[in-house]
Amino acid sequence: HLILLTLPFSPASAFPESHSTAHLMAQAVKELFPSAQVTIGPAIENGFYYDFSFERPFTPEDLKKIEARMDEIVKRDLPVERVEMARDEAVKFFLDMGEKYKAELIEAIPEGETISLYRQGDFIDLCRGPHVPSTGKLKVHKLMKVAGAYWRGDSKNEMLQRIYGTAWATKDEQAAYLHMLEEAEKRDHRRLGNKRIT
Repeated sequence: HLILLTLPFSPASAFPESHSTAHLMAQAVKELFPSAQVTIGPAIENGFYYDFSFERPFTPEDLKKIEARMDEIVKRDLPVERVEMARDEAVKFFLDMGEKYKAELIEAIPEGETISLYRQGDFIDLCRGPHVPSTGKLKVHKLMKVAGAYWRGDSKNEMLQRIYGTAWATKDEQAAYLHMLEEAEKRDHRRLGNKRIT
């Protein structure tokens, strides 16, 4: 039988929290692991992900450290500011920072277009926006898992580390979402089948 669970809202479509929290996570990663390079970090249904180029896979312990640093950045309540640059200026800006993936993304944008970046503290990222006004608005978030993903989805390219997370306006909404995931896992047919076999 089919069980439908409804949630108060989808943060990816209704609010900028998800995408802003992707930036928050990327800032935490860069502070903890300065050699990591940021690539793309979109909002998706019920959350966000961000792909990083790093010399080793992120571990569950790393995720705990990243979450803790995210909480610290939230407490800093950094203003989030939009900055505009010409395309070629933005390419040079990211190359000078050592962020070759961002530079490659910007090079694919037509010449003459204005590029929008968002800055919070020492962290700045390529983005169309919109974003929350400050990091202090991003109190409710959880990192979910790490997976591998090829740069630009091409198996000939480097394997990146993709960190998935979820972000909500309130703790109650996040709790409802996490409870829904638990219930869905319990109803997973493969798990039920394995229980019958053993």
